Amino acid sequence: MSSNSKQGTFVEHLDELRKRLTLVIVINLIAMFICYQYIDILIQYLLNLNPGMELIYVGPSELFMVYIKVSLLCAIVLCSPITLYQIWAFVSKGLYSNEKVYMLISLTLGLAFFIIGVIFCYFVVLPITLSYFVRISISDIAAMISIEQFMSFCNQMLLCFGIVFEMPILSFLLSKLGILKPAFFNEKRGFLYVLIFIVAAIITPPDIMSQMLLGIPMCLLLEISMWICRTVDKFNTKKMNAVKAL
Repeated sequence: MSSNSKQGTFVEHLDELRKRLTLVIVINLIAMFICYQYIDILIQYLLNLNPGMELIYVGPSELFMVYIKVSLLCAIVLCSPITLYQIWAFVSKGLYSNEKVYMLISLTLGLAFFIIGVIFCYFVVLPITLSYFVRISISDIAAMISIEQFMSFCNQMLLCFGIVFEMPILSFLLSKLGILKPAFFNEKRGFLYVLIFIVAAIITPPDIMSQMLLGIPMCLLLEISMWICRTVDKFNTKKMNAVKAL
């Protein structure tokens, strides 16, 4: 293949990537505008988590910016199937048939596990965390929490749990491609547990309750990821032995 052909192919890929990114951005912006029309309902879902805190807003534009952030977050979640499809459509052209299957399974399950993580956080973690904060308050000290702080805390926790629940899917994909091996987990297991709580301390709000509620599920997901890696590795080994026996 000549250098001009290679350059032409590279430019074509960049042009396709630009078109798909533009499409994703436009669709998300349209979805954000639609979500904004129902912002009262969307905000209420988060306010239902409030165990009795007095929420205020302290700036002229603070409430409006909260509406924008919540609308954008909802739009990103609602449009995630379209976004994942665009990623799949772009990446799949450079994959072999078996790699396409693994990639498609990973994207589909990744979306499902992200939603499971968000649901788990909304119905289990956030109620426990917010109720704990109310219980430790002192009667002589009145808590006046801004709506922006409350919403940012909830959104940050929801996003963190959604991402963390992707660990088993990432383990499956990397193991299937032969990148991740059980030996890695065997050697680094203790280090990974320490790393989990360091990451939990970084990505969650600065309180021990949030860090524990994220760190413990991450440890469970790590064990699941290790089991997936061992299972996939055994399957790959049997498959290779069967091919060699032919």
